[in-house]
Amino acid sequence: MSIPTPRPLHPSLGAEICGLDLRETLSAEDRAAVAAALAEHIVLVFRDQTFTPGEYLAACSQLGTPMAQHYSQHNMPDQPMIGRIWHRNGQLPAERWHTDHTNRERPPKATILYGVEIPPQGGDTSFANMRAAYAGLDSEEQERLAGLKTVNGLDRHLTDTRSEDWEKYDIPAVHPVVRTHPDHGSRALYFHITKARCIEGMTPEDTQTLLQDLLDRTIRDSNVYRHSWRQGDMVVCDNRAAMHRAHGDYDRRHPRTLWRIILEGDRPV
Repeated sequence: MSIPTPRPLHPSLGAEICGLDLRETLSAEDRAAVAAALAEHIVLVFRDQTFTPGEYLAACSQLGTPMAQHYSQHNMPDQPMIGRIWHRNGQLPAERWHTDHTNRERPPKATILYGVEIPPQGGDTSFANMRAAYAGLDSEEQERLAGLKTVNGLDRHLTDTRSEDWEKYDIPAVHPVVRTHPDHGSRALYFHITKARCIEGMTPEDTQTLLQDLLDRTIRDSNVYRHSWRQGDMVVCDNRAAMHRAHGDYDRRHPRTLWRIILEGDRPV
């Protein structure tokens, strides 16, 4: 098997790789090609995939090592490495821009989503190129931000988090506001606004003001790819260079179910 040439989906980020059944075994060369495409395009879309939970876990495992997710109440009981994104159990859409699991010392390098049940309208997921966001700042602000670090923990506004997840995953993790991609070498803005308790040396209130101002100024249509889901889509997002958000603009009488796997990453630098 050889990986088809990625087809760009947006001028800033996102590419589709056609004609690939990820239930098949990828060679070492193919896995390297997918990793290189992800580092370059930040978001990869694989259409028309058909997975059982076990097949989905196996497919994602070819791209990296799956890691445990917190908010374990949403994990699949018989496949706990797979999280379910759905509203049936009261789960709310993550509509604010974020990058996943910044409360971990080694946050995930990638988030992989699989479209299982898709509403007839709405429910998209948007992805923002945070390299472009960083590059759009003037050099003085880039230098100032490069010296800042966030202190991260679990989201305190979510009241359904299990006590064992608080104990295991709410250990402060410190990360740079600007991180360098280990494969691509580029720099990107990096933070999760609701997991950032504070920036070192700043109050929580000033931290939230600064981070929200950055989001407001740097994320725009020119660096956002909005993915309209089809059943069978598998989308891989590079958390080291992107933020993403859900759109809750769909009729809750229709199901919207995504399966999520996250892959082990390295310590942001």
